[in-house]
Amino acid sequence: MIRADDSVRFATGKFDSGYLRIGKTWDQLSDEGHELGWHMHLMSYDAAAGCYSFNPEPAWLGAARESLAQHFDVRSTRTGWDFCSNWLMRRLDELGVVVDLSALPGNVIWQAAGKTTIEVNWLRAASSPYHPAADDYQKNGNLQILEVPMTGFPNSVAGMARRLAWRLRHACLSVKGLGSRHTMLTERWKQPPRSSAKTAAFFFHPSGLTASGIENFRTNLDTIRSLFNAEFVTASNLARDFDGIRRGG
Repeated sequence: MIRADDSVRFATGKFDSGYLRIGKTWDQLSDEGHELGWHMHLMSYDAAAGCYSFNPEPAWLGAARESLAQHFDVRSTRTGWDFCSNWLMRRLDELGVVVDLSALPGNVIWQAAGKTTIEVNWLRAASSPYHPAADDYQKNGNLQILEVPMTGFPNSVAGMARRLAWRLRHACLSVKGLGSRHTMLTERWKQPPRSSAKTAAFFFHPSGLTASGIENFRTNLDTIRSLFNAEFVTASNLARDFDGIRRGG
């Protein structure tokens, strides 16, 4: 997922500088069968505050997508801070995004975004892939875009207590999802992932690709192979297969 948003344009002069900087590497990965995607943070310049801050409906979203589309077919996304809204899901669908991989089922997070604190809410989202509704991004509906949730791991009692305390601090009384947490591929998995879904999705940040992070990555992939006899697919192929199975194909 290559980041392209207005903060990137501001810092580098181009939306697509993340691609241009190592274009040959991205092209090689694509030629080898990997799928390139788009990552963005919904931030725009706030003149009154004198800084970049959260913008729930940025006008630059289409331009950022088009900048990457000059180099590859933009079919998959993961949003900054895992944020989503009805507007954003509809807009990604309008822009031709086939798969989004932002959902953290059972999670609600309060995230600082510039001088704003935003609520990232996936409490009601299913753990299996679904086509969202236009008026509710956490509910199954008729949008073309497919939401593929991240796979959870068992949470410890202490972890559940911390999460509950954090929710109460923000006046959230829901206990849904307290028993599940999300762990990156570059972290050492103390327990295997836990999900009843037939699809599993995981994530990592580039900063985690240290020597130990890469070793953890390899070990965790071996765990997935040994426990689930997994087939590894691109986001677009997953969407194709998902809809084919739904139609009985």
